[in-house]
Amino acid sequence: MKKIMRKFTILFLLSLFLIPAGSGTCFAQDASSGTVFAFLLIQNNEWQPSVAAPFQAVAFSGNCELGLVAFGGDQNRKGAFIQDLVSGQWKTIADAPFPVSGCGGGNDFGPLVYGGANNRQVAYMRKYSENLWKTLVDAPFTINDMAGSNNFGPVIAGGPEGQNVAYMRKFSENAWSSLPNAPFPVRAIAGDNERGFFIAGGIDNRQVAILSAETPTQWKALADAPFPVVDISGSYDYGPVIIGGNDGHQTAVLTSYKDNKWSYGVPMPITANAVIGANNIGYIVAVLSGVRGGLISASSQKVRKDVLKTAVVGFSERGSLDIQDAGEIIAEWMIPALNKTGAFEVYERLSLDKLVQEHALGQSGMVSDETMAQIGKLRGVQVIITGSVIKFGDIISVTAKMIDVETAKIIDTAAIKVSNVNAVSGEIEKLAWELAKE
Repeated sequence: MKKIMRKFTILFLLSLFLIPAGSGTCFAQDASSGTVFAFLLIQNNEWQPSVAAPFQAVAFSGNCELGLVAFGGDQNRKGAFIQDLVSGQWKTIADAPFPVSGCGGGNDFGPLVYGGANNRQVAYMRKYSENLWKTLVDAPFTINDMAGSNNFGPVIAGGPEGQNVAYMRKFSENAWSSLPNAPFPVRAIAGDNERGFFIAGGIDNRQVAILSAETPTQWKALADAPFPVVDISGSYDYGPVIIGGNDGHQTAVLTSYKDNKWSYGVPMPITANAVIGANNIGYIVAVLSGVRGGLISASSQKVRKDVLKTAVVGFSERGSLDIQDAGEIIAEWMIPALNKTGAFEVYERLSLDKLVQEHALGQSGMVSDETMAQIGKLRGVQVIITGSVIKFGDIISVTAKMIDVETAKIIDTAAIKVSNVNAVSGEIEKLAWELAKE
């Protein structure tokens, strides 16, 4: 810690300058460079820049004391770690065994990652010196977010309704154990198997709950967050920290379960969509993106100010994709991606097959935009986001569209094209950010 503090002044003079918080921009950074991180030590209570990653990151983990591990780059499989946030150098590790969507762990016991074609693959690296990935049995459901560490095992959240939670306590047993379903769809999870977990999501993305590892039978609701939550971190002993807000710069902490009140923290200098760390030492934030070629922020694109209440419907499928329920899987991936932009509040994911059956829409697997709009009205949302995934030759095309439930008109579309199905997960956020444009 003292080492970090001694280097603050030197780094500040040599590093990229900061734009004042609230200006809607990130660190000044060349578009071809890697993801920018900012960190805040509790004893200093001031945001500082860290060394940028060597690639655009889609996931990162770690803490202020031991540094970061990040994943991204080509096909979202590149990994690297840094132990000195201020002036250290990133060191690369072996490519992950599949495209990474998220991670946990850190530089003390090694990283955990999840991802793959269906967001159910999980792997870990125990020692950087061994530089060897070990895969675990597939998760029992599609993963939306991961927490935990190699020391006490991973904990995951996701599933069809976003409320399934499971953990693995011993790698040697290589088996997942279910925890009680979350009381609301989970946007983000934090904590560990030793002490307990936090989750955030639900209505307006403001619901927060906690589950003790000592008595893991029932989730306990905490006070609603003071703003829509983009991500959550923290430790069971010291309480949760959240980031988000309509301007993308807000932080807040809850340090006393008895008082059960949130306190605003120092606004972030970047429009971050991910946070790690704890309230006793400090935390680190970054803008994570699956989009190659530059950070997504208010400096590179303007995001609509009005947050839209949204439902996501399973994407229709065309062509031989060789992946069961590919359209439903893509719809699940869209939910956290849409929420990260701050322009959407996803209330529900609807199964396309169920809609076809419930509304007697025939066997074509197609639902008209007018019917989508009617369903949206019944669900109390403003827009429906759905689309299609098509394989034609060697190209896989995913198109997303946003339907206004009042007019039944398509108000925006976005599309990606890849040559490898495993690359789809890393491009999902591009669809979400395109739809979030002002």
